[in-house]
Amino acid sequence: MTTTQHDAAGHIMGGLGDHGLLRFLEERPELDHLRIELVEGKIVMRRSGPPYRTCAVALLGSQLTRAGWAALSGQALVSGVPGFEPKADLTVTTEEAIEDNRHPFPADRVLLVAEVLEQVVSERDSDYVRKRRWYAMSRIPLHLLVDPDEAVVELHSQPDHLGYRRMDPYRFGDRVPLPEPFSLAVDTSRFKPYPPKLP
Repeated sequence: MTTTQHDAAGHIMGGLGDHGLLRFLEERPELDHLRIELVEGKIVMRRSGPPYRTCAVALLGSQLTRAGWAALSGQALVSGVPGFEPKADLTVTTEEAIEDNRHPFPADRVLLVAEVLEQVVSERDSDYVRKRRWYAMSRIPLHLLVDPDEAVVELHSQPDHLGYRRMDPYRFGDRVPLPEPFSLAVDTSRFKPYPPKLP
């Protein structure tokens, strides 16, 4: 008897739970252009972002890589907090922490996650808020949020079970100092704000 893709999907959805369904979707070539995440028990699929967003992620990654950190783009993360497997735009850790090539990557090895907001209201208001709460509950020390709509950067720190207790705001063009163990300031001078939306 031949197993069809439909049968395989039914088996995964019925037996392996959300993470199994996520693995199944990630392996579908027709979905390669999408970022597929698990956010609060819900499968979320996002298309690739506009050039300004992609450039901001690349600029952040190159600065951190040059400083000796492992900067992972779109890396799936897991922790003991159920119902989530987010993929931050950028996950920052040490080279030693990735030596075993774990996937999904354990959140307790992550030092910083960065997200660059899209121009989509629902994502700004819900998915990013839920993901930020998960990052804090998973005790990821720093969350860097880049908002090209407002041309601002927020550095969230001091995580606890409810969220991050501290938020330091910056404008595009500012240098954003990252605390230990980084001891560097992120240069945001090349970040570009999104153009105004046409009516």
